[in-house]
Amino acid sequence: MQNWIKSTLCAAAISAALIAPAKASLVLDMMPGGSANPCGACGNGQTFGWSFSVRNEIRIDGLGMWDAGSNGLGQPSVQIGLWSGAGSLLASTTVTDASTQVASANLTGEWLFESISALTLGAGDYRIGAVFQSATPLAQVGGVYSTISDITLTGGAQANGTGLADPVNSFSFPIFGPTMRLADANQVPEPSTIALMGLALLGVGVVRSRRSR
Repeated sequence: MQNWIKSTLCAAAISAALIAPAKASLVLDMMPGGSANPCGACGNGQTFGWSFSVRNEIRIDGLGMWDAGSNGLGQPSVQIGLWSGAGSLLASTTVTDASTQVASANLTGEWLFESISALTLGAGDYRIGAVFQSATPLAQVGGVYSTISDITLTGGAQANGTGLADPVNSFSFPIFGPTMRLADANQVPEPSTIALMGLALLGVGVVRSRRSR
């Protein structure tokens, strides 16, 4: 009986550890301190974001959107796109309030992420942007941010016209906005896998209990 209890407690502890929220490695994250101001020019269905250059090759597998206040995007969905410096659309996805929540170093908000096919970004210039409808979601400028050492943020970006489009025009400030997730840091078991592992561990405990009788 004691062996069964020990096995069960061990299974519960391992399952709890697996279920604990994972912190994805973000290419850009909002940081504590300073105050981000709403982007008064953002809206009307235009794409806004930021441009950056890659120094050392990186691999990404997700695009995310900043959720200021962690209270939803304020619109049913947000389209996000990533373009090369030459204007080729490399990846795109649609984020909603039901997308995966990822914690930020700035506790005034969080990120909402959707996965994309793993993509390698070599050295060069790129642009990332999201479509803003009216004043939602709440785009912010002037906030404190950090980036991984492999990239350099080069400024804000704005597209011509409406809809998801390459933000080829320079903007006064980077718009937060969209970000990316590094592929190598996203090795997290799916919820179904976690549940199966927990049941398997509990099963081991039951078998050991029967053998000890």
